[in-house]
Amino acid sequence: MKMIEVVTHAYAETMPHFASALVYQISSLILHKPKKCEVILSLCTCCSDLRVSTVLEWLQSQREVWKNAIVRVYLPDKIGRRCLGRNDTALETEADIVWFADVDQVFRGGIFDRLAEMEWPEGASMVYPRIVKIHKDHDTGDKLLYGLDGPKLVDIDPEDFVDKRYRRAIGGVQIVQGDFARKYGYLNGDEKWQRSTDKPFGDFRDDVAYRSFCLQHGPIVGVDLPGMHRLRHTATTYK
Repeated sequence: MKMIEVVTHAYAETMPHFASALVYQISSLILHKPKKCEVILSLCTCCSDLRVSTVLEWLQSQREVWKNAIVRVYLPDKIGRRCLGRNDTALETEADIVWFADVDQVFRGGIFDRLAEMEWPEGASMVYPRIVKIHKDHDTGDKLLYGLDGPKLVDIDPEDFVDKRYRRAIGGVQIVQGDFARKYGYLNGDEKWQRSTDKPFGDFRDDVAYRSFCLQHGPIVGVDLPGMHRLRHTATTYK
């Protein structure tokens, strides 16, 4: 049985709705557990983030039904550089496939089973889903995230989402094979990106640099991989 590792960041000290997004993401992994593969969540968070700590306490209560989570805790100056956590995970992963994800993504509809069974495009360094589902407007997403009254098992309403075409592998849909991740990490050894930042969270241009790196090792291919839903929200960590 193949193993897929989902790498996500959650920083909710200044943006509390990201803690709610994490609850929805974890819930999707529990409620829509794949049948033909194993999924592990690698969560990168900040040591001082009390909102995410509350979610993790709730997650402990779910261990009887789902216990595939690895938590990586970073200081504030490290969590602000997303590629640091991604690099640590990539180098240490034991998975067959690694999905570098965003916390505002929900996985349903057997998406991981399809990914595990999919024939990897010949020579491809990375794949990504061509079509994702996103909230039909920001207000719908905001109501979902800000209306959550504490961690609990929750699901989305698929009727609230519409199709969006992705034409490149942006930061939350970068999927690589485990051997590739272990060999190269995520911008491992790149002095520009493998250093801390004084920003609390929000410099996501590392995904552009990683995409360029991957292109040096093979094409990046869009694939049919339905089942990912993105929760839209007006407030972001960008300044």
